[in-house]
Amino acid sequence: MLRRMQAVIIAGGLGTRLRPLTFNRPKALVPLLNRPQILYILERLPPSVDEVFIPVNYMFEQVRDFFQEFDTGRTVTVIEEKEPLGTAGAVRNLSDRLDDTFAVCNGDVIDSLDFPAFLKFHRKTRALASVALFEAEEPSAFGVVTLEGPRITRFVEKPQGGTVPSRLVNAGRYLFEVEVLDAIQAGRAVSMEREVFPGLADKGVLCGFPFEGYWSDAGTLEGYLTATSMLLANGGAAIDATAHIARARIDGAVLIAKGCVAEGRLGPDVVCGADCRIETATVERSVLLDSVQVESGATVRGSIVGEDSSVGPDATVENSIIGDGARVRKGRRVIGERMAG
Repeated sequence: MLRRMQAVIIAGGLGTRLRPLTFNRPKALVPLLNRPQILYILERLPPSVDEVFIPVNYMFEQVRDFFQEFDTGRTVTVIEEKEPLGTAGAVRNLSDRLDDTFAVCNGDVIDSLDFPAFLKFHRKTRALASVALFEAEEPSAFGVVTLEGPRITRFVEKPQGGTVPSRLVNAGRYLFEVEVLDAIQAGRAVSMEREVFPGLADKGVLCGFPFEGYWSDAGTLEGYLTATSMLLANGGAAIDATAHIARARIDGAVLIAKGCVAEGRLGPDVVCGADCRIETATVERSVLLDSVQVESGATVRGSIVGEDSSVGPDATVENSIIGDGARVRKGRRVIGERMAG
């Protein structure tokens, strides 16, 4: 019989890297393949994880209300943080609720981690804490580790160029024994990555579990689009039966929701929310949230376009995030920008 487990999902940040989308919604509820991205974290947890805590500061009410209405098949408790407590402080604040080995997941990570294998590794090594690791091409933007056997001997958060100790990065999935909570100072904001992990590594009680497959931090524009591509390539592509796309050219994997009408070129790696309208335009490696209109001659590339927004005739949107309700006027070029509605 499987031992029951608890998990904590860290999802309370401001989502500044995805603004202006996060002006109107918390990061946890930003759509990914037309569903709140936090659901992908929950669904990757094994059935043995039957109780989940989600500490939230920013837009707590929206996250609470969502889980009051959405049945995940698990007990999910959304806990309000009156003040932001950081990635470790949020976990320490739950010390009276955590009673055995528990999982912690960053709320904006999309991956192919084999959780049962990770748990088996953690128990075999008898580590106080285990960190899932992924080999990244550009590791300097993440926490980077040095491994000796299963042990992490050095943990450096976002090392400066030229000082990167390896290409193995913190993948944002952890397994902890409750004794880890003693290493986190109560009553203040504490960073797991900058304060807790380096100390555990120095004590020799932190282990690392490298895995292969796919992984992306969906909390940035590039990471979000990479996560979208990964999910599309792993069973997420589909075209709703109510979508009218007979006159469109579809290149590669796409997800087209109900009520969409398209005549232009879509793909590769494009997601359209419900009721989008794409005229004779081009949309590549981009996400259009619900009710977006892209008019004739326009190009959208490497971007996210918020709900009820429009991209006018012959306009270009590239490497940008367009907020809800924004209007990109005829012929305008929006390159590398954050444009609020």
